[in-house]
Amino acid sequence: MLMNKNDSLLLIIDVQEHLAPAQESPRDVINGCAALLDIAKKLNIPYIVAEQNHASFGPTMIDLRIILGDEMQYLEKDTFSCFKNEEIRKTIENSGKRQIVIAGLETHLCVLQTALDLHRAGYEVFVVADACSSRNGMQSALGIQRLLRNNVDVATVEMAIFEWLENSRSPEFREVWSRRS
Repeated sequence: MLMNKNDSLLLIIDVQEHLAPAQESPRDVINGCAALLDIAKKLNIPYIVAEQNHASFGPTMIDLRIILGDEMQYLEKDTFSCFKNEEIRKTIENSGKRQIVIAGLETHLCVLQTALDLHRAGYEVFVVADACSSRNGMQSALGIQRLLRNNVDVATVEMAIFEWLENSRSPEFREVWSRRS
């Protein structure tokens, strides 16, 4: 199945100032999440930015806050699975979206648990692997393997963006393509 901009909600998990730098590939995660948020915003795809224990791990990375500007809203959680947080779960349910596209930290912890809970609840879940990371590669790789074994789709930033765009005639496509060249 393909991601569809009309059915999608983007969920960014825990890309925070005191957590992101400790990851194996923090810049890839930050850049990937920024690209996803940027195109989601342009295509009017709803998004949620979740933060794990804001007081301990700090705010969402500045790169993402700049893209969102005054629209920046984050939902704080203390559960590892976003779906076990009542406010986040209700926000997802109230969106009416059936496809949840997930990026963030850490692949083997919050991303994995959130994706499995959403899948079990009947959502079509896509984890954007190159916009996720863990503190070491083995943890991330095992997280991706578990997602795949549990029938959760794993994608890349480009897959998500190009599936949302659907064709090369849109102004958003030209902008994305010019950045790649």
